[in-house]
Amino acid sequence: MNPIKLLQIEWYKMRHYRTFWVIMILFFVLQGLSVSSGMLVLEWLKVKVPTDSGIDFTKIPIYFFPDIWQNLTYVSVYFKVIPAILVIITISNEFSNRTIKQNIIDGMSRAEFVLSKFLLILVISVVSTVFVIFIGLISGLIYTPSPSFNEIFTDFSFVGAYFLDLLAYLTMAFLIAMLIRRSGLSIALLLLALPIEYIFTANIPDALAVIVPYFPQHAINNLISFPFSRYAFLEIVDYVPVNMVFTVILYILLFYGLISLKLKKSDL
Repeated sequence: MNPIKLLQIEWYKMRHYRTFWVIMILFFVLQGLSVSSGMLVLEWLKVKVPTDSGIDFTKIPIYFFPDIWQNLTYVSVYFKVIPAILVIITISNEFSNRTIKQNIIDGMSRAEFVLSKFLLILVISVVSTVFVIFIGLISGLIYTPSPSFNEIFTDFSFVGAYFLDLLAYLTMAFLIAMLIRRSGLSIALLLLALPIEYIFTANIPDALAVIVPYFPQHAINNLISFPFSRYAFLEIVDYVPVNMVFTVILYILLFYGLISLKLKKSDL
């Protein structure tokens, strides 16, 4: 079965699924409001901070090209948990409603089922990335004085890093849902995964500290570093680390392989 047909099957499942649309609309509304309200926050700070401080917060170029790409994508990744919860709900429903078993009976192979869900994750990641690009271009063109073409697309690699970040996180949510099959427990584990990993890595001996950045969520979070300290004249990582890109791609492949192996050995 070709990928287009698999996506059509997923679309047929989702088009009348109210939870899907509510969660996706919530995701884009919250993401859009958060990344486009930065100037309102700066204006609020300008009013609240005493005028004799000599600081005009509205002059901070958070929406100027090329800074906007790192700023925008860094904020946007905080909302990835919303589509991740959606992924968990849809996978869990496949098991609780026995639709996965019906798909297999109707002729879909287990490998095709995994691919169909991964394609759905891929589409969500692409659409979200396009949304971020749209907001970035509009905001940057509004606030950047006379931007050049070269300036606009400098640091555009952060957009690719955002896509990779979201894709990896949603694939991890897919794996968790496949392992547990219950939406409530899966969501709880997803939310606890980050603090659990950070607690674990905090107790790793100093001699092994070099491997800490390569743990799954460390690697994903290291794609886009905190950017706003640049406005306090502090050094930041203003590029996407290539080693983290390859690490995250390997994790995506690993997650996909584990999902396929789990479904292959599962009793439906």
